Amino acid sequence: MSQAILLVDDDRDLCTALSRFLTAKGFSVRSTHDPEGALRAAGDEPFDLVLLDLFLGATDGMDVLRGIRGLEPDLPVLILTGHADVPTAVNAMKLGAADYLLKPFTNEELALHVDKVLRESRLRREVTRLRAQLGREKKPGIVTGDGPAIRGALDQLRKVAPTDLTVVLGGESGCGKEVFARLLHDMSSRRKGPFVAVDCGSLPTTLVETELFGYEKGAFTGAESMRLGHFELAAEGTLFLDEIANLSLEVQSKLLRVLQERRIRRLGGRKDLPVDARVVAATNADLPRAVREGKFREDLFHRINQFTITLPPLRERMEDLIPLARHFLEEANRTLGRAVPGFSAEALRRLAAYHWPGNIRELRNTVLRAALLSEGTIEPPHLQLPGPVLAAAAARDPEPVSAGAGGKIGLKDSVRAATAATERKLIAEALERSGGNKSEASRLLGIDRKALYAKLKRYGLE
Repeated sequence: MSQAILLVDDDRDLCTALSRFLTAKGFSVRSTHDPEGALRAAGDEPFDLVLLDLFLGATDGMDVLRGIRGLEPDLPVLILTGHADVPTAVNAMKLGAADYLLKPFTNEELALHVDKVLRESRLRREVTRLRAQLGREKKPGIVTGDGPAIRGALDQLRKVAPTDLTVVLGGESGCGKEVFARLLHDMSSRRKGPFVAVDCGSLPTTLVETELFGYEKGAFTGAESMRLGHFELAAEGTLFLDEIANLSLEVQSKLLRVLQERRIRRLGGRKDLPVDARVVAATNADLPRAVREGKFREDLFHRINQFTITLPPLRERMEDLIPLARHFLEEANRTLGRAVPGFSAEALRRLAAYHWPGNIRELRNTVLRAALLSEGTIEPPHLQLPGPVLAAAAARDPEPVSAGAGGKIGLKDSVRAATAATERKLIAEALERSGGNKSEASRLLGIDRKALYAKLKRYGLE
C-alpha cells in the first residue's frame, strides 16, 4: 500500500513538479493551494506526511500547522521554507513540525528528507504500539504431543498458516487456543509483524469498541490523548480475538464491516483508516447454534468461518499429559526461581487419574502451585487436585490412617485435612512472595481475588 502525502503550497508550478516526482517514487500525492482545503483534507483523509510551505499568500503557514496539529497530533509535517525564514521554521518545529527543508532544494534532497521523516514516524508508531502491548500478552505454553488428536490439529494448522484466511479455533476453555493462534502466526508470512491478543470475554461491553478500534483525543471525558486500537496495533501481523461469541450484536456488526472493507474509524474520528491484520478468532461456544438462537450474526459467522480447527480437550490426549506437566514444571521453576527436580511416581499416577475439566490451563496452574509448595520432588499433597481424583486414589490405598487417641478416621478425612493444611501453607507462601499483594498472590495461585479472600478468612490469614 503506497504512502499518502498531502502537499500544501501556493506555487502551482512547484506543486506540479513535486507531485510528479513523488508519484514516480511510489507515493500517493494530493496537492492543494488552499489552506482551508488543506485542513479539510487532513481531517478527512489518512495521510502519512504533509509537505507544508510556510507562506501561502495571505495565510500564514504557521496557522495551517497549528490546525493540522489540532486535527492530527501524530501526523508528521515537513516544512518548506526559504533561507531567510529559518527562525520561523525553527519555531514551527517547536510547534510540532518534524523537520524543515530550505528552498531551493533538489529532488534528491527532498527524497532524503521525506524518507527520514517517514522513518522516524514509523519508529514512533512502533514505540507506541510496543508500549501499548507491553504487559498485555500472556506467556504461552507449548503445543506438544504425539497423540493422533493433537497431530491432526497441527496438520491442519500447518496447511492454513501460510495463507491469509481467517481462522476459527474451536474447543473447550483451556485447551490451548491462544497457543495455537501464536503458532499459526509464527508459521505465517506475517511472523515479523505483531501478534495482538484480545480477550473479548473479559472486556466490558462499553470498552470493546474503543479497545478494538481506538479513539481520538477528546472523544470522551478522560480521553486526554489519541489511543490506537487493537486493529492498528496488529498492523501487518495477527489479531487474535478470543471468545468472539461474547461480543454484542452491535459490535459484531462493526466488526463485520471492518473485515469486509479493511478499514476502521476510531471513536471520535472523522475518517476511515486502512488496516492490515489477519484475524484469528477463538470460541468455546457452538457458533452455528448461536446463529440459530440469534446470539451471533449469521453474516459475520460466514465471514470468519473460512477455516476451522477444533482442538481436542486434554482428556482426549492423555498420552501428552506427562510431557506437558514436565514442561510446565520447567516453566514454573523459571517463574518462581525454584529448582524442583520432578514428580514422584504417585504424583504422576494421580495426575493421570484426574479428568482435567479445565484442560491444559488447569494442568499448568496445578503444576505451578505444586512447584510453589514443594520443597523437593512433587508429591500428591502438593498437587491440590479436587476431591474426585483424591477419593479415587484413596480407594486404591488399603490402610486407614490412625487418628491417635481419638480412634480411627478414614483416609478421605485425612486427605481433606492434609489438603487444607497444604492449601493454607501455599497461600501463606504466595502472600510472602508477593509482598502481601493479594492481586499478585491470586495470580500466582491461579485463582481469582474473591476466592482468595474467602480462603484467607477460612484459614485466618487476613
